[in-house]
Amino acid sequence: MTTTPTAPPRRKKLRYILPLVLIILIVLAAVLVPRYNRYLRERRAKEVRTALEAFRAAADQTWKTKGSISGITVEECLKTAAISPKVTAKWQFVIAWKMTDIYTTEMVDKLQDVNTNELAYVSPYKMVMAVAKAGNPVGEGVKIWYDGETNSYHGFGVDSRIEPDWSAVFPNP
Repeated sequence: MTTTPTAPPRRKKLRYILPLVLIILIVLAAVLVPRYNRYLRERRAKEVRTALEAFRAAADQTWKTKGSISGITVEECLKTAAISPKVTAKWQFVIAWKMTDIYTTEMVDKLQDVNTNELAYVSPYKMVMAVAKAGNPVGEGVKIWYDGETNSYHGFGVDSRIEPDWSAVFPNP
C-alpha cells in the first residue's frame, strides 16, 4: 500500500496566509498612497503660498519705503522677504508692476468712492507670481499668483485656475 505524501501543515497555512497578507497590503496602499500624495501637495502649496505672501509683503514694503517702483528688483524683494534657497531653487518669482498713471488714477477713483471709514486698497502691481522651475516635484510651469486687481490669490493650491488672465496683465502687447 502506498501513501500519497501530504504537504506539511505549515505549508498549507502559508498558502492561505500569503495571499491574505498581499490583499491587505494592496488595500492599505490604495487607501494610504492617495492620502500621502494629497498631504504632499498641500504641504508644497502652503510652502509656496507662504513664500509668495512674504515676497509680496517685501515688495509692498520696499515700494512704500522708496516711494517709487523704480529700481526695485526681484532679488531685492527675495532678500528682504528672507525666502529660503530651497524655495527659490524650485520657484521663480516675478512682479508685473502697474504704470504710475494707472495706479494714480485707480487710487483717486477709489478715494472718491469711499464714503465710509473703510480701507481703500490699490495695489501698485497687477500681479505677483511664482512659477515652478524645471525639476520641481509639482511640475514645471505650475503657477500661483496674487492678483492685485481683485486682491486675491489664484492657482496652485488655491483654486482650479492654471493661468492668469494675461490680457488683463498685459493689455497692449
